[in-house]
Amino acid sequence: MTAPARPQLPVLPQTGRAGLQFLGDLQVYSSTALKDAAKAQFYADEEMAALGDQPMGDRQPEELEAIVAKATEKAEAIPAHRFNRLYQRVVAEGVYDRGIPAAEEKRAEYEASIEDDPGNHPKAGTLTIDPDFKEPAYTSDVEWHLMPGGWDGFDLSMLMFMSGVMPYIFRKGGYAAVDVGADIFAQRLTVLEQLPKDREYKRIYECGSGGTPTLGMLRQKFPDAELVGADLSAAMQQGGHKMDRKMGFGVHLKQEDCRNTSEPDGHYDAVVAYAVFHETPDDVCRDIMAEMFRILAPGGTMLISDPGPFRALTPYQAVLYDWEGDNREEPYFSASIRRNLPQIMREVGFENAREYGVGNGNYPWVTLGQKPVSEGA
Repeated sequence: MTAPARPQLPVLPQTGRAGLQFLGDLQVYSSTALKDAAKAQFYADEEMAALGDQPMGDRQPEELEAIVAKATEKAEAIPAHRFNRLYQRVVAEGVYDRGIPAAEEKRAEYEASIEDDPGNHPKAGTLTIDPDFKEPAYTSDVEWHLMPGGWDGFDLSMLMFMSGVMPYIFRKGGYAAVDVGADIFAQRLTVLEQLPKDREYKRIYECGSGGTPTLGMLRQKFPDAELVGADLSAAMQQGGHKMDRKMGFGVHLKQEDCRNTSEPDGHYDAVVAYAVFHETPDDVCRDIMAEMFRILAPGGTMLISDPGPFRALTPYQAVLYDWEGDNREEPYFSASIRRNLPQIMREVGFENAREYGVGNGNYPWVTLGQKPVSEGA
């Protein structure tokens, strides 16, 4: 499986490029040598050795909380672990400290590189921005992933990521739940392969699309489907629409809250949520799930991919995941890994709700459910 072709973007200035390359190497070092040393010392502890380097399983929530609290205490006593976390924070901040000034130097070239080009592709996408849209309270004060101003804080963020952060940092892996050397494009495609093969997909809706990263891959798989992506961020959707015009994905992007969409009942054969629910509080998670159930056609599938829950994690992984919430501006991350998404799916009406890992272990982690074919099914 290969990623969709990308437009040719300007090369970042040497100083910005070198800074991002250094951060990528620091991230790899942090997630190999330091992490391996910390993990070895962690499981050398008698209590942690008894638990073992294996998923904690379906224990009671109180027991899981106690294990994670004790595991965190043990890990934080290990110097290699503390340096590992320090360097992860340095990289997370440095992405913007280095990337934004470098992108600004290339602003004119960036903007020229993705000028609208509607004549070269047979498919025509659309963009709908709501001038009266009010950002929900749960996101309004969050600078996601430490990005100054949040998702809409820097208008060239998408291009900065594509030309700098992605090749020099993200492609190397070693951050959050992504292992060093993991191909995040292949991972996303692998997740999409989990859609059941025994039905036709004429219409697919993506909740929290953030532009076109997943929609472009869906276009590869479903060349004739109607693809719609919704997101709270106007800037992300505007950037995605420019990319769509350049690449000819032919997708329809909207700025809307996935708790209350403009979609008709039973309209979609599938809904997809990639790396969305870990950025929502519990009540929002449930409300989105219920709205996705409403817009799905009978028999339709909801596909979710997010970092796995505590019960799927080893004790040391749980420590690393729990750190993300307080230290990488992910205020709902810790709550999300304590959820039972299949249970929430069942409570809002889905059937055959299940979860599993599709990689080497527990990431990527997938949750699937179907809308019953008929009422009371």
